[in-house]
Formats: sequence, C-alpha cells, structure tokens
Amino acid sequence: MVRNVTVDELVSAIVMPCQLIGSISRAVSMPASLEKAGGKSVAFCAAPPNAAARRINASEASVVIGPIDLDVDLLDTADKTCILCKHPRLAFIRVMRRFFQETSSAGIHATAVIHERARLGKHVHVGPFTYVGHAHIGDNTVIDGHVHIYDDVRIGKGCTIQAGAVIGSRGFGMERNERGEFEDFPHIGGVVIRDNVVIGAGVTIAKGTLEDTVIGPGARIDALCEISHNAKIGANCGMCASCVVCGSSVLKDCSWIAPGTLIREGLRIGSGAMVGLGSVVLKDVRKSGLVYGVPAKDRGQHTPQ
Repeated sequence: MVRNVTVDELVSAIVMPCQLIGSISRAVSMPASLEKAGGKSVAFCAAPPNAAARRINASEASVVIGPIDLDVDLLDTADKTCILCKHPRLAFIRVMRRFFQETSSAGIHATAVIHERARLGKHVHVGPFTYVGHAHIGDNTVIDGHVHIYDDVRIGKGCTIQAGAVIGSRGFGMERNERGEFEDFPHIGGVVIRDNVVIGAGVTIAKGTLEDTVIGPGARIDALCEISHNAKIGANCGMCASCVVCGSSVLKDCSWIAPGTLIREGLRIGSGAMVGLGSVVLKDVRKSGLVYGVPAKDRGQHTPQ
C-alpha cells in the first residue's frame, strides 16, 4: 500500500528552515523528476532563481522543493505547493531517505561464505556469493553480492559495500633483485573502513604493507576506483568513478576527487581541496586548493557549495 506523505511531514524530514507557498493540505505518494512528475508527486528544482519559477510552474508535481531566493510572485501555486529552502537537492535527499528509500533486510545469503573467526555485528546483510574472511563487520552494514573481503579488514557501522568490491587484497609492492627479478613486499597491514562509508561497485582497496590502509568516516568511493596500500582517505571525502590513489597518498577531510583522476604515490591532498576531471596529480595539493589538468596545476581556491 502506498502511503501518502503530508506537506508537514516533508518539512519535518527536511530539517532546515523552509518557506511554504501554497496549500499545506496536499499530500504526495512518490518522488519524481521535475519534468516527469505527475499528480501526487514530490520533486525538486535546484535551477538558478531566474529560471526556477518557470520550471516549477511547468511541472505537474503536487509539491516542489525549490530555492529560497526565487521571486515568489512568479510562482503559480493554484495546483501545487512549494517548499523553498537554501539547499533544495539536499532537502529532497532527506525526503527520499525518510519516506521512499528501500532498505536491505539483514541476513546472510545461503551462498555467502563467512570465515569461522569473522565477527559480524547486529543487523548485518551479506549478499549472494560474497566471501568474508577473518574480518570485523560493524552493525547495520550492508554487503552486496560477489564481494570479497580478505582477512585483517575492519568495516565500521552503517557502511555499504556494493557488488564486486574487493577489500584487503595484497598491494602492488616489490623490488627487483640482483637478477632483475621481482621480490614481493609482504603485506602484513590491513584495511580499516570507518563508520557510514559507501564503497561503490568494483572498487579495490589494498591492504597496507606495515600499517593499515584507512578510509575515514562518511567517505564516498564511487565505482571502479583503486585505493592502493597505505593510503589514507579522510572523513567525508568524495572520490568519483575510475580514480586511482597510489600507495601512501593521503587525502585530507572533505576533499573531492573528480572522475578519472590519477594521484601519484606519497602525495598529500589538502582538506577541502578539489581535483578536477581526468587530472594527473604529481604534486601535493594545498588546503582548499583547486587543481586540474595533465599534469594538474593550481587553478585557485575551491569554495564548497
């Protein structure tokens, strides 16, 4: 049965100051994009103020979350209610999570293989054909199917590990001997993933050589990224698809790495910094710096929105 969500409930979920324009008696039963929305839908509009009113008026959504600084005199609210706030997309995310997000039920799939010494917290979900070695998995963590978690991995509470991820494999470390042959560096470290981290599909995270590879709390690692041994990813960092962080590099808190970026080994990316699309980073990046290019060059100050 589809539940109707009232305007008051939507505002309560948004948890930021809002201005209501139009009737407060409407209710919605589904989320939708602004252009595809029909009656009983809630949508959002993050367009600039000079275009937002026109786009909102053209939508058939019953409720639209829009920017607080648009000209309210331009809004047509005869058949819709507008909830105006500073961050419409963030507000919509909170509404989606509260009322419309599907959640995985806890439990271990019959085809999953769990090491006898693995420690799983409460309400953990492990999907089909996943292997969990001698590792620790925190409460309320969701591990999708076809994930391989090696020994010496610690995953915190409320994390999501998407399909095909490989956590704790041996890194690419070796030296040539007198005969030019490779001798591999033994990896005796592990991987530590803090609370509320999302690891995307196909991500690989190598275990440390002597110390742990660490992913900080709240980090988001997109699909097909490679995080090499001894790397340290700070709290609330964002790493987009197909990035490579080479060994022993450090990304400080709240840094943002755009798709297809390569970060050389041993570098420091400052807190709040942004690395642009497809960059090859060969030098340290200062705090709140903006760099991009091949090789990446300093382009000024990054101001998070």
